[in-house]
Amino acid sequence: MVLNGEIYNHDELRHELVQQGRVFRTRSDTEVLLQLYQSLGERCIDRLRGMFAFAVWDRRERRLWLARDRIGIKPLYYFWNGALFVFGSELKAILAHPSVPRAVDEAALDEYFTFGYVPSPRTILSGIRKLEAGHTLTVTSQGITRKQYWDLDFTPSRQRPRTTEGELRHALHGAVTSHLGADVPLGSLLSGGLDSTAVLAFMAADAGKGIQTFTATFPGTKDEDRAHAVLAARRYGAAPCEIEIPEPSREALDLLAWHFDEPFADPSSVPTYLLCEGARKHVTVCLSGDGGDETFGGYRRYRTNEARNAVRRVISGRNAPELLAAAGRLAPAGSWIPRPLRLKPLLLNASESHRAAYLGEMSISAPGSKDLVYAEGLKRALVGHDPYEALNRHFDRASDWDTTSQMQYADFKTYLADGILTKVDRASMAHGLEVRVPLLDHVLVEFAALLRPSSKVAWGSGKRLMKRSLRGMVPARILARGKRGFTPPVSRWLDGTLGALLEERVLGRDSFVSAYLDIGAVRRIRDAQRAGARRDTQLLWAILTLECWGRRLL
Repeated sequence: MVLNGEIYNHDELRHELVQQGRVFRTRSDTEVLLQLYQSLGERCIDRLRGMFAFAVWDRRERRLWLARDRIGIKPLYYFWNGALFVFGSELKAILAHPSVPRAVDEAALDEYFTFGYVPSPRTILSGIRKLEAGHTLTVTSQGITRKQYWDLDFTPSRQRPRTTEGELRHALHGAVTSHLGADVPLGSLLSGGLDSTAVLAFMAADAGKGIQTFTATFPGTKDEDRAHAVLAARRYGAAPCEIEIPEPSREALDLLAWHFDEPFADPSSVPTYLLCEGARKHVTVCLSGDGGDETFGGYRRYRTNEARNAVRRVISGRNAPELLAAAGRLAPAGSWIPRPLRLKPLLLNASESHRAAYLGEMSISAPGSKDLVYAEGLKRALVGHDPYEALNRHFDRASDWDTTSQMQYADFKTYLADGILTKVDRASMAHGLEVRVPLLDHVLVEFAALLRPSSKVAWGSGKRLMKRSLRGMVPARILARGKRGFTPPVSRWLDGTLGALLEERVLGRDSFVSAYLDIGAVRRIRDAQRAGARRDTQLLWAILTLECWGRRLL
């Protein structure tokens, strides 16, 4: 067996196996997993609580069995050409085999420029795949078989009629406690938001004062995270450490390209990488608040969707979308009005379907910009390809649920697994820092999926029950704080040395991306950005990231 990750309930499982007469030679969770497999076979997967990717070679059956954790916290890549099977936790491990080709998948490239990452099971290279979260893969002389062993379920008939604040607080405490087992000191990645503060609060309840916290700060910006992180650290007697995030160098971008394996266009990967680098100087394990927005309904898009539903209940009928769109175009902007009450965006949002609105929000490129920069060869290769199919199949699976639950499900399957968790895993593992995400403990996630939608999200309000359950435990100022993204000053970076790097590498001669993009069109977008246009800043960042990746890995 080989295992990447942590089995958090390995002590409990070891005790059960000892009771059955099994003898252990180590304290390793890997040996527990191996003996559990010997005892239960493939049914062992149902007993695991943790983050993991593992493979078992069964000599007697001549069968290789691979599995990835339910949420997709740990990665698993594989290559299969009908005769050769190669697998690993990194794409680089696959590429180390001389028989694996290095051909870019044009469809994956289109999805990268749509979402900023390549959704599973595809990767940026043809023939190499990611095993999806909650799946196993069996390899025998007859071939490979993929199987889903777990899925998130928001079916209305399964929802709990009522959940108290105390029940949720108990579930949250249990999730955090289950992630505390370690023979080394634990730290906390603290943004000062509700989720990371709640995790710190439960850590402090068990471990007491003195927990080291690590917060990213951006010099020269209005840094709200820092002030709230200081408030949280003082409340729980933590030992805070602030890590300043400078403008990244070209060497930093090349290192990120190497560690991330695939092109990854989320600029927050830079501060995450540097934050983990700083934290690793003090601790080897940290807990973070990642996953709280998906689990408990924290994103603005969920609240916007509930507002959309409310308007559509009042103005319904066959022609409602056209009427709402026309009314939205005529309505005043009202930028001085609180966001949930602004009539123009409210009506325009209500004119769209929830799926169309979601797909638009999750796209990193402005409408039309992506197609403008594609070279003719890439356009021909993409005829008939729909990049949104990667998301649509999850909406189709969830079509019987309420629309906000559909969006949560799509987030879990794509943006969370292939975006946020990829970022955290690669940035932390690059420095040997283990980051645990207790708000994505599958027991807690299943508990939250059974909450009534209104206890999570309503018009203008998200994480409703979670906030109520944390009153008195989390500072009121943090409970009342609005959702903020972990967003570095990319425009400022592109105005500085990274802009010079883009012009040198992308717009210079013999760039990697010139095989796929119209460099003249990229230059026009860059000129507009230098003149003050910010619409395509993220697209430029994605192009620069792809260039660095192509040079570094291919």
